[in-house]
Amino acid sequence: VSDPSYSSSWALPNIAAPTAWDTTNGSGITIAILDSGVDAAHPDLAKNLVPGWNFVDNNSNTSDVRGHGTNVAGAAAMLANNGTGSAGVAWGTKIMPLRISNAEGTAYFSHIAQAVNWAADKGARVVNLSFNGVSGSSTVKSAADYMRSKGGVVVVSAGNTSGFQSYPASDSFLVAAATDSSNNKTSWSSYGEYVDVAAPGLSIYTTANGGSYAKVSGTSFSSPSTAATVALMMAANPKLSPADVDKIITATALDRGTAGWDQIYGYGRIDAAKAVAMAKTYAGTGTTSTTSTP
Repeated sequence: VSDPSYSSSWALPNIAAPTAWDTTNGSGITIAILDSGVDAAHPDLAKNLVPGWNFVDNNSNTSDVRGHGTNVAGAAAMLANNGTGSAGVAWGTKIMPLRISNAEGTAYFSHIAQAVNWAADKGARVVNLSFNGVSGSSTVKSAADYMRSKGGVVVVSAGNTSGFQSYPASDSFLVAAATDSSNNKTSWSSYGEYVDVAAPGLSIYTTANGGSYAKVSGTSFSSPSTAATVALMMAANPKLSPADVDKIITATALDRGTAGWDQIYGYGRIDAAKAVAMAKTYAGTGTTSTTSTP
């Protein structure tokens, strides 16, 4: 891509996103960003935005009251080749801004669940939830299950406590821990049975409120990188079920830590190119195939 600050985005080549873009940029898929809102006037986001909803004030004003949502949206879907900033992992996807938090960054599980259900009903295929504690909420889990019944996937950040979290493993969510440029866990990334994969979360160059840019850190940004990789997979093969997505993104991840799954990295650091390549030829029967079966 030709964006002036692309060289600041170490995470994109780290997960082989540019190779994935040879197949798809995510066009045709909508990612719902459940957060503090999104700066709709940002030159690197505006063209990718679709209407959303504000579940805090129950109106259509989804402007960003904290800045966090704009950071998250950019990591997922910052526009490419438009002469400003850098690019998001799935820069051809649409962003659906759903405001669920106040200016302090606090959100109610009830609002989150409402927003997940709303996104599912409005056709979003991917939901990003960069909030700590979501993995432990039965209310949000029920909404995530509804999203999956509609063919969508809910991606959640592991949290930034630096310690073990006792949330159970769940098929309802795809949970992302954070890695650095050496593919090692960041010091602050939470871990536990609930972690599925890891993705870049340190010093991520992204969009910021007021049309600006920032470098940000947290599992809040490994989550949208993962959500955007899911969007690339779905764009490459719209027939993928949520279970197919889970299988492919974990099977193609770069194994880190203990061999196979572990509590720190899950199945490993995501690889967008390998995930998209497998998604493209995935038959949905638990195998990949390029030839028809008799």
